[in-house]
Amino acid sequence: MAMFLQQLVTGLSIGSVYALLAVGYALIYSIFDFTNFAFGALMMIGTYAAFFSISLVNFPLFAAVVLAMAVTAVASVLVELVAYRTMRAKKASRLYLMITAMGVNIFLQNLAIQLIGGGVKAFPSDWAKETMTLGHITVPRSDVLAAVASCLMLVCLWLFLYKTRLGLGIRASAYDTRTAGLMGLNVNMISLLVFAISGITAGLAGVFYGMKYTVYPAMGSVSNKAFIAAVIGGLGSLPGAVIGGVLLGLLETLVSSYVSTTFRDLFSYSALIVVLLFMPNGLLGKNAQDKL
Repeated sequence: MAMFLQQLVTGLSIGSVYALLAVGYALIYSIFDFTNFAFGALMMIGTYAAFFSISLVNFPLFAAVVLAMAVTAVASVLVELVAYRTMRAKKASRLYLMITAMGVNIFLQNLAIQLIGGGVKAFPSDWAKETMTLGHITVPRSDVLAAVASCLMLVCLWLFLYKTRLGLGIRASAYDTRTAGLMGLNVNMISLLVFAISGITAGLAGVFYGMKYTVYPAMGSVSNKAFIAAVIGGLGSLPGAVIGGVLLGLLETLVSSYVSTTFRDLFSYSALIVVLLFMPNGLLGKNAQDKL
């Protein structure tokens, strides 16, 4: 029983990382109807910002996490301004936006390899490596921090979207960007805000993932799992993204513990196929006009 509870805590930890990334996918899809596949590279940028701020400048962990979120938010906004907005202004197909996102992802990863090297590095935080004992369960501090901080971030995001005027503007744009613009909303400002928020979630997720595992240029490949979580939950649904992320994290952890780590990805993609076969819109999927 103790082992099961420990795996449950671990699953919630990695699931919270998936949930943060999946929420970023859902936000952008809700507004622009395309998937931002550059998320993995943005996550990597935030992780390296925290890594170097601790190892070179001796930042405390909390300050490094805040810096990572800020750097990733700026990087996400720059990608929107340089790549996506230009193409949207030219009425480019959403397919080409996704292809561009893949190109940005590959470019940033290879740029990081050239500038930093492709080696794997341990996250430089002794605090995160220490463990905590909760009854008969021993878990790394990083797992507890990831779960708690992710929950706080998701609650703050929900309050922002549903209790503020800016959040109302984002939700209005999710229904119909063109109509929202005709009603006086600054759609360009909304897009910057959405990309900044998604960057913040990617940066936070990246730091937690780096704490739990390692830091390397291709670490953003974990965003593929977050995309699976977003699709399982219902692409475009924020609650669905959170539920999908947590469920996928729990599934992978339990499969790794009780079956084999070699079957972890097999079960993840199988879960995606099964959900789409019986619920093509995901667990909480709705009509295209009823997002967020």
